[in-house]
Amino acid sequence: MKLTCIGCCGPYPKPNQACTGYLIQNCGSNVVLDLGCGTLSKLLCLLRADQIDTLILSHLHSDHMGDALTLRYALEVARKLGRRDVPLPVYLPDTPEKEAGLLASHPMIDARYISDGMACLIGGMEARFALMPHAVPSFAVSLEADGKRMVYSGDVRDGERLVPFTSGADLLLMEAALLAQHKTEGAQHVSAAEAGDIAAQAKVKRLIITHIFPEYDESAILKEVREGFPEAELAYEFGTYEV
Repeated sequence: MKLTCIGCCGPYPKPNQACTGYLIQNCGSNVVLDLGCGTLSKLLCLLRADQIDTLILSHLHSDHMGDALTLRYALEVARKLGRRDVPLPVYLPDTPEKEAGLLASHPMIDARYISDGMACLIGGMEARFALMPHAVPSFAVSLEADGKRMVYSGDVRDGERLVPFTSGADLLLMEAALLAQHKTEGAQHVSAAEAGDIAAQAKVKRLIITHIFPEYDESAILKEVREGFPEAELAYEFGTYEV
């Protein structure tokens, strides 16, 4: 599996950057994992819209799915140009209903709703989904092929469910939306310190930090994460990682 970061900001992008989105390539398949605001133009630097084989949306907040709405138009154009004649399989939560409906109602979208514990084959990879605590239904995603496994946290409030789901992964793509000093009661994201601790508890082999708040000093995020997981890395646009 090859992971390419298309965007890594949240909940809005830095200038000339994009919100969260990732491309996973395996056995000739192109699987897109989240498609937040600004990511589609970045993704189109790597492949055409009609070359996307599957789209997975961890949850339906705009910084994770905003450009999936724009993708509908690109898919429709691909159909008219004769480049694509079948709808794109899109794995997504069924709530919030308004956002889910905007995608599922489009004729070039084949909506496949995610549930907790769901397992299926996507792009030659064994995919599993686990519901995480967040403001809306948000799913962590595990992808495994050839004995290697990566996990994407999605957005998550704490590590209670994520640690066992992630245990032993070769790569954890983990959100760290807050610094510890800004983690308040009721916050819907983990802090950088918590992200490092979660990775250490799960005994993952590699930790890539994403969902980076655009107003933070990135060195402060990395320093905090590395208190719990010294080898942690920050994701960056068009960074590639072999799993």
